Amino acid sequence: MTPIDPPSLRQWNERMRWFDDRLRRAAGDRPLQVDAQTEAILTELRRVFAAGAWVTAVILAQTAIDSDIADQMGSEQMDMAVGADGGGSVAGSDGLYLNTVRFGRDYVWLRDRRNGYVHNDDPLPAITARDLAFESARLEQEARKAVELMAAALSGAA
Repeated sequence: MTPIDPPSLRQWNERMRWFDDRLRRAAGDRPLQVDAQTEAILTELRRVFAAGAWVTAVILAQTAIDSDIADQMGSEQMDMAVGADGGGSVAGSDGLYLNTVRFGRDYVWLRDRRNGYVHNDDPLPAITARDLAFESARLEQEARKAVELMAAALSGAA
């Protein structure tokens, strides 16, 4: 397969099953509870992951985490403004969880990897067409790691 060839139907289905299984297991066999924007990002992430767009999968995995944190922080601030107890999702009520997702070693790796792709400020490119062609296995492993981290973060299991 060249970097622009689509995956076979078998590969597509295997990747979809793997992705869905990671989200299902992270959420304890329940649907993830996320806002509409994070749900849309997850839908797009699922599609690019199945297509084998590994760099995009890493970018969207971190984007889904950022979207969910922003939603949780907004909900927490709204709860405080109206005098609610701040309960609700694990993410919105657990400072240790937020510290892990923001500063945990694996999450820093994910954010740095995404930032390298999106905001590359290094003299060398963060990714090249040659990397896409010859480093596909490594890029796939990074995308799988990113999805696992994202699933744990969105389920509150980080």
